[in-house]
Amino acid sequence: MAVRTPYAARRTSRAWRGRAPLAPPPPVVLTPEPQVGQEVEDRDRATGSEPDFEDSTPAETATATISVDGRVHDIAVSPDGQHVYVARPDSIVVINNRHHIVGRIPLREPGKSLVIGADGKQLFVVDYEGAVVVVDTRDHTTQTLWGGGASAVVVSPNGRHLYAAHNQNTDGGADGAVSVIDIASATTVATVALYGVVALAMSPDGSRLYAISYDRRTTYYQYPAGRLTTIDTASHAVLNTVGVGACPETITASPDGAYLYITHYDTCSVSAVNLTTGGATSVALRDAPLAVVFAPDSGHAYVRNVHSLTVIDTTTNDVDDIDTGELPRGLQLSPDGKRAYITNFGDGTLSVVDTITNCVATTVDLPGHPETVAVDPEGERIYVGDYWSGAVAMISVPTVCDLHTDAGD
Repeated sequence: MAVRTPYAARRTSRAWRGRAPLAPPPPVVLTPEPQVGQEVEDRDRATGSEPDFEDSTPAETATATISVDGRVHDIAVSPDGQHVYVARPDSIVVINNRHHIVGRIPLREPGKSLVIGADGKQLFVVDYEGAVVVVDTRDHTTQTLWGGGASAVVVSPNGRHLYAAHNQNTDGGADGAVSVIDIASATTVATVALYGVVALAMSPDGSRLYAISYDRRTTYYQYPAGRLTTIDTASHAVLNTVGVGACPETITASPDGAYLYITHYDTCSVSAVNLTTGGATSVALRDAPLAVVFAPDSGHAYVRNVHSLTVIDTTTNDVDDIDTGELPRGLQLSPDGKRAYITNFGDGTLSVVDTITNCVATTVDLPGHPETVAVDPEGERIYVGDYWSGAVAMISVPTVCDLHTDAGD
């Protein structure tokens, strides 16, 4: 197991060696904002303060900080890397790959999370009221797919269907369902009866929908038992329901479709479900889990906890704990799976983890309170959204990689 340098000591050792922290520059001064859908066409229309990002980036300077004038809730990057979408309280800000704001798409409610379609033509916005809006990224028109009250939503890999879980009160009491919405026509084409759904996940091939739930009406037990339900997306039939750990919160499917990982915040554990064998293993953690991201090869699962990062070998369920910064919030892996990027809300840093050694390779100092993080499809740029300052920092990955690894020096 690789030797890990404690966070405080790593910061001290970096200062002792005389290396300046990776400090952000002043915000990039942008041209007057174009109308929605209008692009900045050439460099002459931009200010002279915009650097040549490919050639003249200082070795230890963040490339750009872009003000979006509002708290950043989430960030998504288009599949071609040409545009970045930023969820603000009242709109989606569109930034092009030269870091100019080229559009603002109004929202009725604050966007909570963003999901971009595989072909990049659609952006799905889920707000805090459980409503779902789809944005046509070509002309920035919007359409409401689900009016509100969804406890969980997921989009099929082919972008044809939206699945929304919701509960409702009827004369006979409370019941629930998963509604299947045809995205092109914005109509509900099927419903599957299922109560208490807290999260959904889709198999990579789109043939299976996975729902985790528990009966929140049960007050006798402190931690009500959870359920995992598998639904066939062609027939909309429930294939099976199995028990999982108490109070499940999130569910994530591996890229190869072989595993499901379910987090249990209240019991500091993860249920590792092997879909090939049908077995489920409870993996104990030292910290309360919040979310899971799989490596591209599905060999490891990275669990973002309240105060740390845990790496689980999906074959053996062996655990390796990594201390990052204070209050890790965002977690993304590089496209090649060699690095994990974690934003630390508590101390204003970005931890870069070497996934081969499972050590923090370097720590990037950022202004404010970084929360959400996204990586472009080529793995060349990291976008970090700050919740309080209303800014997006764009960091060049080659610049980060040029920094020496503190733990290995």
